[in-house]
Amino acid sequence: MAATNEEERTRTNTFALAPKAEWKKVCLIELLDSAAALVNIVTYHRRQTYFDDDQTRSDVWNAITKTEIRNRFRPVLGRAITDKMLDKCDEQWDAFFEQLDDYYDGEREDKPGVPGYWKDDGKRVLKACIRNDAYTVEWGEHSRIELALGSELKEKYGIPLNQRIRVPIKGNPQYDGHGGRLELVYDRSTESFTAKQPVTFLHDTTRATDSSDEGCVAAVDVGANNFVAVTTTQGHQRVFHARPLFDRFNHYTERIAELQSQLPENADSSQLIEKLYDKRTSHRNHAQDALVRHLARLFSEWGVEAVYVGKLDDVREKHWSATVNEKTDLFWAHGRFRRRMQTVLEEECGVSVEEKSEAGTSSQCPRCDEGTHVSRNGDVFQCGGCGFEGHSDVVGSENFLQSVVDGDVDLTGERPMARPVDSGQNGPERGHRKVPRLEWNDHCWRQRGHATKEEPTNRSTRKGNLASESGTA
Repeated sequence: MAATNEEERTRTNTFALAPKAEWKKVCLIELLDSAAALVNIVTYHRRQTYFDDDQTRSDVWNAITKTEIRNRFRPVLGRAITDKMLDKCDEQWDAFFEQLDDYYDGEREDKPGVPGYWKDDGKRVLKACIRNDAYTVEWGEHSRIELALGSELKEKYGIPLNQRIRVPIKGNPQYDGHGGRLELVYDRSTESFTAKQPVTFLHDTTRATDSSDEGCVAAVDVGANNFVAVTTTQGHQRVFHARPLFDRFNHYTERIAELQSQLPENADSSQLIEKLYDKRTSHRNHAQDALVRHLARLFSEWGVEAVYVGKLDDVREKHWSATVNEKTDLFWAHGRFRRRMQTVLEEECGVSVEEKSEAGTSSQCPRCDEGTHVSRNGDVFQCGGCGFEGHSDVVGSENFLQSVVDGDVDLTGERPMARPVDSGQNGPERGHRKVPRLEWNDHCWRQRGHATKEEPTNRSTRKGNLASESGTA
């Protein structure tokens, strides 16, 4: 047995805070506003001193004392958050002076800019850095975060001095480990709170595989109507269906275009338009990231050691259309998907990822190699030579796999079949009727029946459920 080989890694969990009580939302905004005010006050005094030619670098650091800041902000932010915000200020100025030294030493071409204020469009950027001992995160049936506050905020909002504010959270944490400094941000345009939590954990770099699947290779054919189709050299196959997701994306796009047509001549956008853009992107990214995680689990179970992902450049050149362009570039953002695949599979799972062109992979029969008398209608692929019928994107993944591995891959053990009198007599996609189809249900990718659209089962899981807000804290 190979010895376990571990290394320390840091990744980031991102999740949303979802306060149901209005007073909790206001309390959090006040917390973030005070944190931004702290940064801006320190920045103001240091900038004023820096631009005074008679002052030294030491004078810049001491332009306002930390004691003054602590006395002013600890009653609102508490000790831990106040100290962490001061650390954040020091980090910004440390980086600035280091870059400035590099500039004067000739190691940097452009002179760095002096740290600026946490402001956007004249308003404070509502953001705070929270030390890891000033918050706790609990995932489960009622997922929540508890945050430390200063005594003034607790008194103002009726929180007992020995308790923290408790807020429901939602999301899908990817990493378990030691939590670091948490960053909490409020977006005024979407009226939403987002938390980013760095997590440090030990990663086992020894990869165990099933001896029967040793050397397994997977081909991921990237599509439009179906996001991806997967085929491996061991015969594993999956299709991830994307039409409902694209319909939602397209609905947002049409609504954005409608609102843009109503803008005044001197306006480029509006808060509502930006909110819709953010929603459109977040829905897509959530589904995409969940797909990558789903594939990572499957590849681990199947013992996949190498993955080839379709590169669409050649496909677009050959089959370009406005609809295909919208789906591949805007909707599915396949460049982002491939980069995400490489990050997760290579860095976390030890699986190599390589891009290869998949041009022409859906234009040839995978059973008899016929490339002339074939047709494709939506998801249905038909061969006029041997009569094979299958799922067009699965056909693409099979041919893609054949093109990237040495030697032939026998996926089914079937010989070419005689063409039936009615090519649809056994139902569409009959050659791939047993390939699992998965669809996105706003929570995870799950398999549904091929002929029916049954309702999803209870989606309550260990992670991501909203917590109740009983109690004052």
